[in-house]
Amino acid sequence: MLPEDPIEHAVTIRSVRRLNSLTAVLVLDAPLIAAAATPGQFVNVTCDQFLRRPIGIMAVQRREGLIELGIRAVGAGTRNLLQKKPGDPLSVLGPLGHGFQLDGLRRVITVGGGSGVFPLFFVQQVCRERGIDALAVCGYRSKNESILRDEYAGLGCQTLFAADAGDLDVAGQAADALAQLLRQLPPVPGTAILTCGPRPMMQAVAELARRNQLPCQVSLEERMACGIGVCLVCACQVKADGKTGYQRCCVDGPVFDAEVVAW
Repeated sequence: MLPEDPIEHAVTIRSVRRLNSLTAVLVLDAPLIAAAATPGQFVNVTCDQFLRRPIGIMAVQRREGLIELGIRAVGAGTRNLLQKKPGDPLSVLGPLGHGFQLDGLRRVITVGGGSGVFPLFFVQQVCRERGIDALAVCGYRSKNESILRDEYAGLGCQTLFAADAGDLDVAGQAADALAQLLRQLPPVPGTAILTCGPRPMMQAVAELARRNQLPCQVSLEERMACGIGVCLVCACQVKADGKTGYQRCCVDGPVFDAEVVAW
C-alpha cells in the first residue's frame, strides 16, 4: 500500500545552523509538511546529482510553516546537503513513514544515540505540547561530539546524557544511562520507551524495556531509495505469528514495536 498523497514539495532553506564540523540543522520553508508531520516521520530530500536521502524530521514550527532537519555528514549525499545555504531550493518528498505512537501515554522516555537524538527531539517537542511527562536519555562518544544538549534542556524535560569518554552525566552508553534511570524512577502506568540510534544500542534498550515490562518503539535506519514503498530497498526483518518476514521500513516503519523486530 502506497502513501495516500506522496507529494513532492519545492521548498527553500530558511537557515542553516552548524552544530559542529559534521552536523547542522537545516530549517526549511515547508508549510504543508509542517502542518502534517508527526514525530518519527521523515522526508526524502534531493541532493543534486545524488539519489534522495531520507532525513528524519527534527522539529516543526507549525504556525511559521517551518520544519527542521538534523543532518550528519556520513557520505556524499549528506555532505552535499551540508553545503547548502539559506535561499537554496530543495525538492522534498514527505512527510513519509509510520511514526511514533503517543496516544494514551502518560510518560515517555526517549533514548537516542548519536544522530538518533534528532528525530527524538520532535517527540519531546510534542510531549511538551500535549502535557505528557517526558524524559530524554542521549548517548554520545564524548562531550565534544555531543549535540542538542542545550536544546533538549530548553524543552524542560528531565535529561540524562551519557558519553563513552566518561565526560558527561553517565560514563558509558545510552543503554547504561537508561538502566540507571529506570532504577531511580517510580513506576507510572502508561510509560513507554522510544528509541532511535545505532542498531546495537536500540537492541540493548529494547531488552531493558522487556525486562522492565515497558512497551518500546524503535525507529529503524535502513538504506532507502524511493521512500514510498515501491523499490523494496529498505526491507527489514520482522517477526509475526512465530515466523520471520519482511516489511518496508519507509512505509510500514521506520517506527516499529521493538518486540516484532528480528534483531
